[in-house]
Amino acid sequence: MPDYSEDWHPGSFTKNFGWGKDGRGLAELHHAIRVGFGDERGDVRRSVFRKRLDEKGINFYIPANFFLFNYVNETGDWIAFDELVFQAVSFDHTVHFDRLALFTFNLSLVGSWQGARHFQRRPALWSNRYIVERLAQSHGWDVTKVTADDIQVFLDGDERYKAQTSRKLSTNLNFLYQIGGLSAVVADTIERWWMNASFLAADRLCRLRYARRLTISSIGEALDEFDFGPLAGGQNVEKSYALIRLLEMYVSVGGPDRFERSVDAINSGKTNDPRPYGLVDKKLPRAPKSLPAGVVNTMDWLDASYELLDHDELREFDVDMYVREASVRALSKIRERGIKPTMSSADLMTLMRG
Repeated sequence: MPDYSEDWHPGSFTKNFGWGKDGRGLAELHHAIRVGFGDERGDVRRSVFRKRLDEKGINFYIPANFFLFNYVNETGDWIAFDELVFQAVSFDHTVHFDRLALFTFNLSLVGSWQGARHFQRRPALWSNRYIVERLAQSHGWDVTKVTADDIQVFLDGDERYKAQTSRKLSTNLNFLYQIGGLSAVVADTIERWWMNASFLAADRLCRLRYARRLTISSIGEALDEFDFGPLAGGQNVEKSYALIRLLEMYVSVGGPDRFERSVDAINSGKTNDPRPYGLVDKKLPRAPKSLPAGVVNTMDWLDASYELLDHDELREFDVDMYVREASVRALSKIRERGIKPTMSSADLMTLMRG
C-alpha cells in the first residue's frame, strides 16, 4: 500500500528545465527522451542517458528524476524503456504525449538509483496529492481553481511539505499543469493519452512489483491502490469497461516485456514492418492503442472485436470517420442478407405508446 503520510521534498524540480514557451507543450521533454535513448529500443544506462543530455546542454535531472523509470541491478543504474519512452521515440510530439507525460509526473513512480534518497522514488508526491486531495476532493475537478497561489496555500497548509519556501515550486508546477494540459488530463473522456496512461501505470507497478503477478486482477488492484482513477480524471462506466479491455491486452502482449518481444520479432524477421501499429476496440472505439511491432503474434485472444491498424492507419485514425464507416459496413451487411423490418413506423409508434 502507498504511504501518503511520508514527507514531501521539492528536490530539483525548482531548477529551470527550460520548458520553453507556452504553446510548445512538453516538446522539450519529448526531445530530451529521444536524445537520451538515441536509436536504442531498450533500457539504457543512466550514465549514458546523462552523457547524451549533457552533450546537448539539456537538464538531466528533470527528465530522469521526475518522469522516467530508474532501476538498479548488479551492473549499475538503468533507465527503463517503458510506455512513456515508447511514445516519445516512436511518434512525433503531440498533445497526447504532453498529457501522458503530465499523468506520469503526477503518478510519481520513478524507481530508484544508487545514492537516491528514499523520498526520491516518489519525487512529485506533492503534485500527486494536490490532484487527488485538492483538485478532485476539495475543488470537485474545477480546474479554473488551479493557480500558483492555490498550490502554494495547499503546500503551506500541509505538514508533509518539507522545504523553506513553496513559491518557486508552486509557480513551476502551475506552469507544468498549463503546458501539459491539466484540464484534458482530468476530463472524463477516453483519448489516446488515457489508453497509453493505463499501460504506463501498469509498467511502473509491475516493475516495482506492486502488481505481484501479470494478471488483470493483480494489476487492477495495484491501479486502485495508487489512485490511477483520480489521477486520470476519475471513473465512469466507459473508463471501467475500457480499462478491463486494456488490461487484457496488456497481459496478452507480455506486459513490460512487450518491447523485448518486439525487438526479437523484428530481428528474427517475424514482422515485416518495424513500425508501431494499433488496435481499436470495436465495442468502444474512442481511440486506438498503439503497440510495438510484432507483439500481435503473441496475442491468442485477438478476435473480431478488435481491428488491427497498420502504422499509416494508426497515424491517420479519426474516430468519427471510423464510426461512420463501421456503420455503413454494418448496414451493407444487413442489406446483403436481405434483412428487412417486419413492422411499419406507425406500428412501432403504437407499440412504444403501449
